[in-house]
Amino acid sequence: MTGWFSLRQWLSLALLLGICSSGCTSWRQKMAVRDSESQDLVEQVRVATESGRQEQAAELLKQAVNSNPNNAAVRQQLSEFLITNGYSEEAMQQLKKTMVLTPDDPKPYIDLAYLLHEKKQYTDALKNLELGLKLDPTNIRALILKGELEELAELNPAAVETYHRVLQVDPYNIVSRLKLAALQIKQGEPNRATPILRPICHNTGATIDQRAEAQWLLGVAYGAEQRWSDSVASLELALKQRTDVSADDWYRVAYACLQANEMEKVYPAVTRALTLNPLHTETNRLSTYLTQQSNQFNIQQASMYTPLQRPGFIGQESSPIPLDTLRPPQGWEQAARLSISAGRVSTGAR
Repeated sequence: MTGWFSLRQWLSLALLLGICSSGCTSWRQKMAVRDSESQDLVEQVRVATESGRQEQAAELLKQAVNSNPNNAAVRQQLSEFLITNGYSEEAMQQLKKTMVLTPDDPKPYIDLAYLLHEKKQYTDALKNLELGLKLDPTNIRALILKGELEELAELNPAAVETYHRVLQVDPYNIVSRLKLAALQIKQGEPNRATPILRPICHNTGATIDQRAEAQWLLGVAYGAEQRWSDSVASLELALKQRTDVSADDWYRVAYACLQANEMEKVYPAVTRALTLNPLHTETNRLSTYLTQQSNQFNIQQASMYTPLQRPGFIGQESSPIPLDTLRPPQGWEQAARLSISAGRVSTGAR
């Protein structure tokens, strides 16, 4: 009897194992079929995307996800497609589902943080970044966005530390160097910014826009140090490469030229600023100052460059504007308090 029961137990166990094995094999086969179908659909997405059929590509990706909802890789591809094509809400939904499937993957957290940043949901963006950085502490993309969010929150010391973390991973990261230099200028430490910026200006590995930005920031840093001639030279070099120049930028150039006593460059800069924004307050004050100078030669010289008009209401003269009351561009306020330089409109004959 004992032998009979042992035999029955072994037969039951063998039968059970056979059923499990068969079930597991069947499950694996089903999953393999689903994965194969998903990959076929993903390949069709690639072809449709390359052919410019974006709507068809989106539908195919959705089919791929529906055919295998637990395939995190396909969901990730769908979210990237949605991000690229501007479907941010749908992308956020897919990223959240991907996080559940692959909680140890930092990419969905970081991608979601960027989308939240675009929607100005900065607190939630920072939370997701922190989660992503716990999984990948040296992720440069995440660290740079973290620094930007810290700047927005005016946590400047934290942002400086974050940008330094980037440079520990990649010492030649140009984006982080530019952001760090701009932040140091903002904090009143231009002497720390100039050694960072000068190499970028001549770095052939940097883009044209990055070199132009470095050159412009260098001019701003020189102005903060009251090195006005150097500031003018650097700002002028940057303007040759920059495509987007504002009235504020031209006012900065005019102000630097005034401080450097390079008056022949002041008038064209004033003209450019007022052309972009005729109501620019400080440029109008500078224009008024120039037209109020006593020497008629300078007024005539000004009219060669810019259509300056006599200030005030018709039949009235406005009150004279002292040079030291002109408001400096942003970041140069401290330099102006320390010293209004030798920039003057000459009152003598040339």
